[in-house]
Amino acid sequence: MQHDLAKTIRKGWRPEGKAAEAKEIVGQATRLERALKVAEKWMRAAREAGGASEMYAEAQYARDSIEEELSRVAFELAIQRNQSFYRTHSSSAEGDKNLNDAAPRETLAEMLLNTYGLLRELPAEVLPDESSRARYELMGALMVALDAANAKLEPREPEAKQTA
Repeated sequence: MQHDLAKTIRKGWRPEGKAAEAKEIVGQATRLERALKVAEKWMRAAREAGGASEMYAEAQYARDSIEEELSRVAFELAIQRNQSFYRTHSSSAEGDKNLNDAAPRETLAEMLLNTYGLLRELPAEVLPDESSRARYELMGALMVALDAANAKLEPREPEAKQTA
């Protein structure tokens, strides 16, 4: 069983207190970015060593798990950035709560649409089979993910009680 290095790196040392909580995620991102550079160097060294396929596989696994965790942290940072924006532009406490609750949904929608735009602009030679169909399959998957995320994250109205 492999140790989840990325989650260990993400946790790191955690100071306590309200101000520390706000800075914690930035520290996580910094640690993961540094660890990613080390994992990439490890992969290069394994590749240059020739027959060290087991070492390369371990390095690649570490790099992949660190990238995955870093992507999650980066997304959390984007949510915090949107929450901060909402707080500074909100005129009431109730509005602040509503906008703050909307930040994850709005951030996800923004990121999925940005990714959609990137896919649209990518040169065909970087796509899996260099066809326009591959591009539209990926773009379609993003749109389905956006629809599903919006359906799952939208605030739900309380259901009316049924009378017997």
